[in-house]
Amino acid sequence: MDNLKKLLLTLSHKPLLADFWALTGFGLYAGLMWHFVHVQFSVLDEGLYLYKGLLLAAGVYRPFQDNGLWMNQMPLSYLIPGWVQMLFGPGLRTGRIFAFSLSLLTILGLYLTARRLSGRWIAAALVWALALNPAAMRISAMAASQGLVACLLAWTMFFSLGPRKPWQLFWGGLLAGTLVMVRINLVLLLPLLLFYVLWQQLASKDPALAIKTNWGDWLAAGRTSATAWLLVGLLIPFGGVHLAYWPNILRLWARWLPLPFLADFSPPPNLPSWNPDAPFGFRVASLFLAFRYHFAALFGALAAFVFWPSDGRLKQQKSATFLSFLLISSFALHAWASLGNEYCIFCFPTYTTFYAGAGLLLAAVTLPGWELNPAAWRKWLGGLTALGLLAGMAYSAEGTIRDLLPENFYRHLLHLPLPGFGGAEIWQVFANKFGVEQRAVLDAAQFVLPVLAAVGFGLALFGGLKLLLGRSVSAAFSVGLVAFILAGTIFAPSRLLAGDYQAYDCPSDVIAGYEAVGARLAQDIPAQARVYWDGYSPVTLLYLPEIEILPGQLHGGYAFRVAQENAALRRYGWWNQALAEEWLGTADFVLLEKRNLDEENWLWSQLTAFEQVMVTEPQSCQESSALLLFRRK
Repeated sequence: MDNLKKLLLTLSHKPLLADFWALTGFGLYAGLMWHFVHVQFSVLDEGLYLYKGLLLAAGVYRPFQDNGLWMNQMPLSYLIPGWVQMLFGPGLRTGRIFAFSLSLLTILGLYLTARRLSGRWIAAALVWALALNPAAMRISAMAASQGLVACLLAWTMFFSLGPRKPWQLFWGGLLAGTLVMVRINLVLLLPLLLFYVLWQQLASKDPALAIKTNWGDWLAAGRTSATAWLLVGLLIPFGGVHLAYWPNILRLWARWLPLPFLADFSPPPNLPSWNPDAPFGFRVASLFLAFRYHFAALFGALAAFVFWPSDGRLKQQKSATFLSFLLISSFALHAWASLGNEYCIFCFPTYTTFYAGAGLLLAAVTLPGWELNPAAWRKWLGGLTALGLLAGMAYSAEGTIRDLLPENFYRHLLHLPLPGFGGAEIWQVFANKFGVEQRAVLDAAQFVLPVLAAVGFGLALFGGLKLLLGRSVSAAFSVGLVAFILAGTIFAPSRLLAGDYQAYDCPSDVIAGYEAVGARLAQDIPAQARVYWDGYSPVTLLYLPEIEILPGQLHGGYAFRVAQENAALRRYGWWNQALAEEWLGTADFVLLEKRNLDEENWLWSQLTAFEQVMVTEPQSCQESSALLLFRRK
């Protein structure tokens, strides 16, 4: 411990080296992000944010209008990428470059905040934690809302945390209000930020920021009050957006707050066609995927809680407390939204990208004062939590571990004789004990053995350090946990952690493919044409200006409902079979993606009224991304 402290003290006197180290991390991050921007094929959410954003920004539709787009997110989540396309031209290239720019602003905002609150070296370490996380980079490289929210949150923290001037808090409030008008799940940021700034004011010795003893004087001096400045900043985007789209914006709140006065804004009675009823094991795997894909942020926060500085050692106590509540509340709300519902179970790891920056900043602001000799209850609780998380991460990595092991590894292992059982093979012993088939033993082994290996690794790490450091159990625990987090951060690019997120990767640039297909379609589909859309990512439609679509079809099966009230469904932005048939009857073209091609589907039987015009090249490395265009005869 003493040697570590001496090393840290020596490094603290070399600020230029810290800046160079941070700049190197910036360069690596920018290079990798530029690569990820170009090699991932477009997904549904990205296409929705870009295409719906363009329609809203161009005035084709208005947020929350009747018979318009399904507004399942706050308006600015669509309008901001829409406005960017209005400035720089519609298309996937514009969206991806916007995402790239946001990512650089995000890492800059987090770096500057950490540098101001904790120093250059810790800020540089934060930069490298981001640069070594390919999962978070891949998620943010798409033009969805994750990168936008992460950027807004980073700069909200920059303008709000620590001693800040009133005008800086105004900007912090403005960004926080804008953030919630992008992502409703982060609504608790607003009251938490208000309480934090008010707490700062109560303790401030700056007469321009401190609350006056006389409340009347304080209210009269509201124009110089930090809280007042923050509140004004919050209300401009939050109140302004609500006024602009009142009262139908309450449709979105009605989904989250089933209060009686919002009943008139609730969706029409319906039965969703997308209702997968994922098993409990999927939810567990998704939970722990978040810890693999955001290892440094979530384990760094765990270390902050375990090594929470004692009184007087934490200079940024208020900031750390605020970040703790923000991280825990955001984690809980997004876990409920994904794991607690059926809509998108495996969205939780991508949702964590929204607020992972809070976890990194929490680790950064507490690190200078970490109590490396914590109380016994914190040590045991932290150790058990770390082992539990290790086990859960191994469970979520079952498929990856199986792929990394030699072929039929588990099968060969289970066919080994078990000592003491008269030559019986391992699988036979367990099959006889539990009355199951060989296949069941094999399936169980693929889940159980990685979990046992992960827990064994953790116990071996702490036990080995205990032997190495002698009797100091606290020292062994502290060194072990810090070493584990440091190693996990360094090896985050491995497939066992964040390197496993590669679901949308292609071997080469995909943007040109979308542009080429879009340009080819635009030659045959004129403006004002009615198009029946049955594709995946609506990003293709960005290249078809002024066409007419059935809005609910943009979401595909996610917006398809089983219900009889056609008018009510369409008014809300959904669709059903009757609306699909009605739209097809008036459509000039059918644009069908190969992945949805099903000759037994009702749509295929209706295409006799159309002639096939073309089959495009694949838009990406996926052969199923090719499009079939049909024109009415």
